[in-house]
Amino acid sequence: MENSFWHEKWKKNQLGFHLDDVHPLLKKYFNKIFSTTDPIFVPLCGKTLDMRYLLSQNRSIVGCELSEIAVKDFYTPENEKKTLQLDKNDKFSIYSSAENNLTSKIIVGDYFDLATSDLNSCTGIYDRASLIALPKDVRIKYVELLKHLVPKAKMLLITLDYDQNIMTGPPFSVNKNEVESLFSFANIELLKRSNIIEEEPQFKSKGLTEFNQSAYYIEWDLTR
Repeated sequence: MENSFWHEKWKKNQLGFHLDDVHPLLKKYFNKIFSTTDPIFVPLCGKTLDMRYLLSQNRSIVGCELSEIAVKDFYTPENEKKTLQLDKNDKFSIYSSAENNLTSKIIVGDYFDLATSDLNSCTGIYDRASLIALPKDVRIKYVELLKHLVPKAKMLLITLDYDQNIMTGPPFSVNKNEVESLFSFANIELLKRSNIIEEEPQFKSKGLTEFNQSAYYIEWDLTR
């Protein structure tokens, strides 16, 4: 899947993947997973309100997003325009804002161009719509880079799985077996799995009877 696909989605405001509220599984498991005050990395972040929730819980954030439209939308509120900074280098445009000893930084560019130094010593990772946005071959590359970007991490991963014979992604189906294979280097705990098809009429209309959402607590330390 080309980057142009997502740029077009943002240009046309086709944002079925964007939630208008904080994800309930983030609220439910925040304290269990993000016990330290280290910054949290949010890959392929869009303009998700989940980042505002993380800031409200006294966590600085670093996001990465292809679309500058999304990032500008995230920084729309007047209180952040006062402190908003924009820096550019040969790879990225970097938006940042600081208040009350907390910083939010969103890197506009390709996730696969990131280096560890871009992430401000993040040890937390929140992935609600990143892994499931990627085709299978790209998911492997995504995780390989992720473990190098954040060699010691506690991660909340939210996935979807469904019958791909009925519907193709995105969002793509990622089942428990694939999560265990992708993160074979880590400790994995399945926190919750539930069928949310009744909450997703757009997918039910395609013929799906199951649309399972899972939350995982994934932890690794590759620094030892």
